[in-house]
Amino acid sequence: MLEQPEFGQLLKTLRQQRGLSQAEVAEGGMSTAYLSRLESGARRPTAKVLDHLTRRLGVPASVFQGTHTSLLGQALASASSSDDTDDAIRLLGEAVQAESGEDLSLRWLSLWQLAQLHAKQGKRQGELAAARELTELSDRLEVSTLQVRSRTLLARCLRAIGDIDEARAVAQAALITADNGAVPAADTIRAQLVLVSVEAESGLITEARRLADQLLEPIDALPPVLRAEALWSAANVRIRQGDYPGAVELLQRALTELPSHVDLVLRLRLAASSLYLQMTPRRVTEAQQWLAEAERALGLFGGPLHRQELLVIKAHLAFYQRDLVQAKMLCEQLTDALPQLTFRDRIRLEVLAHQIRILEGDREAGVRRIEELALEAQNASNVHLASEIWRTLAETLAWASERQAAPASGSPRTSTRESPPEADSAPR
Repeated sequence: MLEQPEFGQLLKTLRQQRGLSQAEVAEGGMSTAYLSRLESGARRPTAKVLDHLTRRLGVPASVFQGTHTSLLGQALASASSSDDTDDAIRLLGEAVQAESGEDLSLRWLSLWQLAQLHAKQGKRQGELAAARELTELSDRLEVSTLQVRSRTLLARCLRAIGDIDEARAVAQAALITADNGAVPAADTIRAQLVLVSVEAESGLITEARRLADQLLEPIDALPPVLRAEALWSAANVRIRQGDYPGAVELLQRALTELPSHVDLVLRLRLAASSLYLQMTPRRVTEAQQWLAEAERALGLFGGPLHRQELLVIKAHLAFYQRDLVQAKMLCEQLTDALPQLTFRDRIRLEVLAHQIRILEGDREAGVRRIEELALEAQNASNVHLASEIWRTLAETLAWASERQAAPASGSPRTSTRESPPEADSAPR
């Protein structure tokens, strides 16, 4: 077994990579204080403690059995301690390709780290490839926890690129495995959260609501991060059902009960702004407030993907604040970032660009492209997104007709700052 402090350093790395708190790992096997001393190197683990840790972390005991001198082990160590994400991806990617390795657990851990690095950079195809190999490898290892985590990650990747049907099948498989194996409750909940999102996007709102309500039943017993994510998911489903009062209540609760988890603080503020813009009528003022909060948080922390997501929401917000010049500028600024956006954000941003095109007078080309994007969403089984696009097109055509009719009524021709339908008034 690894000696201290190397054992504690590896233990802490494995825990943090899985997004688990010390309390979640310690539960049922030791006190949080004891786990903290293990991680700091102040205590040595007993055989019983080691067995508990491997089960909670979902890794075989061999991970803790001495140092790794293989190329893959060296690359993992270098990548985990590197501040240069691109360099870490290169190191791990080369090592994974060069060495198949007999230590499957080390390979699994390396691929997991590689997937996280790809996600951080918005390299969705790289993350997807790593998730697929993780899923295959977890089946070879026959560790239920790894099978659930791999499939949850894969389902999330598939949803992000717009493959809703496969995402649903993979998320359902993750939940079946979780039900049949000794898997930490947090992993089951994460798989449920992905399935809620997939069902909602595919138009199966009743099923999504049922799953979301199941997550809310033990809400107070959930760890803080999962509690906030469950409230967020349930609010998203209610918005798609048109239950705006219920959505606002859950969203406000998620935002006011935020744990001290900086990434989630930023993501939920961005999500709140986006969700308020999806309501009918759109809650532009509230969206603007939460976007301002997110932008302040982004100034302190956050990565390139957070910045891109913020700009996407800013573009939509500018449109509904009647500032077509700003909205168009932001759309053009994000052109190079389209491959890094999720399928949903990419489609919605392209729709926005062609809404502006229609309002600028190029009606035929704008309508044709929006219709193509609606069909693309429909063919991807993203029924909710397709419905949103058709509704958006109808609103835009109505607004364009009003702008054209304005001079005929004797009033001055409206400027690019005229208000779109169904938007609340927002202070300039």
